[in-house]
Amino acid sequence: MKRFAITILATFLFSGLAAFAQSGKVYGVDAGIPKGKSTNDYMFAFSFGGVNPYADPIPGAANDMGKLLGIPTVIEQTPQDWEQNQQNVILDGLVAKGIRGIFMMPSNAVAANTQITKMVKAGIPVVCIGGPPKEPSDATLTLATDVYQSAFTGTTELIKALGGKGNIVALSGQVTDPNTVKRFQASKDACAKYSGVHLIQTIGDIDDAELSMTAVQNLLSARGNEVNGIISTAYYPSVAVATILKGSKYSIKAVAIDTDSKVLDAIRSGVLLGTMSQNPYGQGYVATLTLKMLKDGWTYKKGQPFLVDSGSFFISKDNIDRLDQIKMDVTKKLLETWTSRFNPPAK
Repeated sequence: MKRFAITILATFLFSGLAAFAQSGKVYGVDAGIPKGKSTNDYMFAFSFGGVNPYADPIPGAANDMGKLLGIPTVIEQTPQDWEQNQQNVILDGLVAKGIRGIFMMPSNAVAANTQITKMVKAGIPVVCIGGPPKEPSDATLTLATDVYQSAFTGTTELIKALGGKGNIVALSGQVTDPNTVKRFQASKDACAKYSGVHLIQTIGDIDDAELSMTAVQNLLSARGNEVNGIISTAYYPSVAVATILKGSKYSIKAVAIDTDSKVLDAIRSGVLLGTMSQNPYGQGYVATLTLKMLKDGWTYKKGQPFLVDSGSFFISKDNIDRLDQIKMDVTKKLLETWTSRFNPPAK
């Protein structure tokens, strides 16, 4: 069912975004294979940092853009675990097969840079998505959610619903992930703005289906009577909260992240206040266009930010039925000025 929903979303977004492609150009970028080059020059690959449902829409998005550009289907290979050595083996294998450009989320923000530098020196441009490598990096740029702002906004929405007072618990993913550090800090900062709000616990290392269910169940068993609100800034804890709070005896308000069907159903039924939606489809879509630009001779301008916000927004009962349109609008807006970030190819 989830894969079906993703397919419907991709079809909707593709049909809407494709309308902005001009004849012979896609958002100001030449479509097709230039004279003197072949399809082999546009063989691109995608690798996420590890298996995670967040990445499900990305390959379809890349190939939607690829169809507009007239380039080969993007190859997807992702490590099972969030281990940089595993991802490096995959990336080396892709390079050996003749891949000419890669967009990826690093398995490890620090360790990935050695591999990125090796690929760039071999003439293979790298665009990162989902989460950035540690700077400085030889990757061209990173398309990702501004995770701090997303967590800050989500926590603030929760605090408003609590009337500016109460005890809050923050849930997130791997504590070694720099995104987790930023998310927890954002929740702390948002709570610090309200004298009546107390962040009584942060729980990390639970971005896994089983671990998340156990962690949320244990939290409610131990502290359910004192918790007024939960902010979850990782996928699996969000699904766990949506599942466990349904029918729970505790009166706890909660805000999640991402748009799993269980999360959306929980919003519609009033179990969750809302969720912070991200834009993985837009990341894959724009990253593929960017690789085509780089292979065509465009260069990223000095002074442009390394981390480009791909968009996040609060989804509640009020706008949940416009979710697909909101994602399309955010991606379209990003693309409207995308080429202005680059120097055009020399003529």
